Amino acid sequence: MQLVLQPCGDSDAVEHYVDTILNPVSLARLLPFLPTADRGHVSATFDKKVAVWGVTPGKADLNANKWKRMQVGDVAMLYRDKRFFFKGQVAYKVHSPDLARELWHERADGATWEYVFFLTDLEELDIDVARFNEAAGYKSNNIIQGFNVLAPDHSEAIMESLDLEPGIGATLSGHAEIQAARIALAKLDGELDLRGSVRRRAEQALLRKIILGGKKAETCALCGRRLPVDLLVVGHIRKRHSCGPFQKRDEANIMPVCLLGCDKLFENGYIHVDVSGVIQAVGSALEDPQLRPIVDELVGKNCLAWHPASAPYFKWHQEHPRRFL
Repeated sequence: MQLVLQPCGDSDAVEHYVDTILNPVSLARLLPFLPTADRGHVSATFDKKVAVWGVTPGKADLNANKWKRMQVGDVAMLYRDKRFFFKGQVAYKVHSPDLARELWHERADGATWEYVFFLTDLEELDIDVARFNEAAGYKSNNIIQGFNVLAPDHSEAIMESLDLEPGIGATLSGHAEIQAARIALAKLDGELDLRGSVRRRAEQALLRKIILGGKKAETCALCGRRLPVDLLVVGHIRKRHSCGPFQKRDEANIMPVCLLGCDKLFENGYIHVDVSGVIQAVGSALEDPQLRPIVDELVGKNCLAWHPASAPYFKWHQEHPRRFL
């Protein structure tokens, strides 16, 4: 996995962000500009709309070469005004000047944003550049400039330091990428566990001990089932990457949730807890015929972890959903 750093500060970028990320593009508009061999796969993989971004070739094809290094599954982070404010998972790549002109027209010099990529698993961020620089091992006054793709080891260290999660949305790898992955897999030999420094979440074990210590079973705060503790996790309500030290260790910001579905439904934003403490579903969960019966079992229940002290954390979770398009 690689981190893709994408500036979004000039007037063109801000306009494109609104036009094709905040307001995803319909597949019907995109498909005519995609390779014929990809159209059926794109239709089967993505929903009716998808977020789209693109970069110009750059001087001496600098951006184009970085785009070629970018892989499906990488995490793109958008930044402006000295902060990273948005991220998404690279879900599909296509080089298409015609598609770029359809979506964004051309610059005055005739260049267009022809190195295109789709984004899924969209999520708002609020990470200032100073914090990013510390995580990346850069000088504190380092200025992030231009489109860039960071090396895998460096990217993973930054993600871990910032408590950011890898993408989990739908992706579409091309035939060449799949073949390359198979070749790389076949070449793996011997010890497959990669070695590296491991950062531990200092508060996690302590919070689990406080909530679940000395208990054989506990009740999931969402579904209300009393389950063995090995089927429960102690999870933060507000995303950990957005929390300060106090919020990370605040008992009002955690709840026991089961691994039988509740944990991921909440974490990935398919359900949230409203201002009255009642579990609600988001639209995408209700539209999926396979997912809806599962979600319907939770909708309308009172969340057992909701109380005045935890309400602000649930409010943040509701207002910062992950969006799977």
